[in-house]
Amino acid sequence: MEQYDVIIIGGGPAGLVASKVLIAFGKNVAIVEKEKLGGDCTHTGCIPSKTLLKSAQAYHNAKTLYKYGLKYDKFNIDTSKVMEHVRDVISDIYANETPEIFQKDGIDIIEGYAKFISSNIISVNNNKYKAKYFIIATGTRAKILQIAGINDVPYLTNENVFLQQTIPKSLIIIGIGAIGIEMATAFNRLGSTVTLISHNNRILKQNDEELSSILLKQLIKEGIIFLSNTNSTKISSKDNEILLEINQNNTISTIKAQKILLATGRVPNIEIDLEKAGVIYDNQGIKVDRYLKTSVNNIYAIGDVSTKYKFTHIAEQEAITAASNISLPFRKKIDYSNIGWCIYSDPEFAQIGLTHKEALKIYKNNLQEFSFDYKNTDRGYTDVDKIGKIKVSVLKNGKIIGASILGNKAGELIHQIQFAKTFDLTFDKLAKMVYIYPTYSDIIKQPSKKFYISKLLNNSILKFIKKLLGK
Repeated sequence: MEQYDVIIIGGGPAGLVASKVLIAFGKNVAIVEKEKLGGDCTHTGCIPSKTLLKSAQAYHNAKTLYKYGLKYDKFNIDTSKVMEHVRDVISDIYANETPEIFQKDGIDIIEGYAKFISSNIISVNNNKYKAKYFIIATGTRAKILQIAGINDVPYLTNENVFLQQTIPKSLIIIGIGAIGIEMATAFNRLGSTVTLISHNNRILKQNDEELSSILLKQLIKEGIIFLSNTNSTKISSKDNEILLEINQNNTISTIKAQKILLATGRVPNIEIDLEKAGVIYDNQGIKVDRYLKTSVNNIYAIGDVSTKYKFTHIAEQEAITAASNISLPFRKKIDYSNIGWCIYSDPEFAQIGLTHKEALKIYKNNLQEFSFDYKNTDRGYTDVDKIGKIKVSVLKNGKIIGASILGNKAGELIHQIQFAKTFDLTFDKLAKMVYIYPTYSDIIKQPSKKFYISKLLNNSILKFIKKLLGK
């Protein structure tokens, strides 16, 4: 029986980063992976979706050149190679994540499906492997909507949508989270007639409601059909078309499309006989403490299988934390208070910390909100890109609680707020920088300047001096 210091189950971003950290600490490491290294991020998630969105943006920019004072003769844009391009980018990324590369670094790759036999032993392809520690990084898979007929139709999820050869002429998307919104944005711009279905009357329920509403209006303006308060009741296929029966506000009707994409959430990959190892879990995933340790002392869990923050950058941070806790004599807690994320719609939608609505429940009258519109930035005018807004929630002492940004480069701009929040810089400190002109960073500068001025005006010493001077 082969033995290791640490066996990592799952070769996605979390598992790969953990393996590199453990090797750096001198551990003997193996990764068990049933498919290709890189996981969802490389093959069915971040990389292909952002590649597709970039192609869609290029298509959209070409069709809207008139916005920039440019005229052109009519021309046709051929999208037949777009999906091939997406797969080429996946291949390029994977070339840096092959088993041979990791084996060269001293990390053994065990191909197959792992099952626990005990808290120290697993079985893969009828072979047994023993380790002092295990890290479970098995990720998640698409949640399949349970409606009548779902098993009889060729539906799409993030796991097979990028295997399509061509852009579908029409597409129904069920789900209004990040995957649903990003894919609606991309396929609509690439020529699909997209119908987006929501069980309620909004999109992106975890994000700021006002900014979500602005984004939804933009998606509808670009041609996406949005069906609110809609339940899917039955699905079938006929003549190479999907027929979806829906109940919208107690009215039954049927809509048709060439393809249907299910983007209704994720479920954890926990079918590895966790019971035999004594690991506690539920249908939301594996339970871990702040050190990322499971209910069993020598088994850790990281990434989507155990955290509610299902983002690659969080998985990688958890990987560093878990690997360090295994390797070092002192342990470190994972801290989620300063994490951010971005939805790569157009405009982008980024968030750090709490939304203002969430923060109000905790901080009440001690909380202030400062906002600024993209349409008031000079760069917004020069780029003809004025849709968007920033909203920053700040305590009266200047401590940043959270921020939401909808607009161009939101995913980049949010890092400035994140930096200040992470290193406990008060919001007014951001007003003291000299910002390069003209940049989109004006949306950070202006609200921070508003807070700085309000802080000065409410300064007790300044108020006393003004009173003495009779002002």
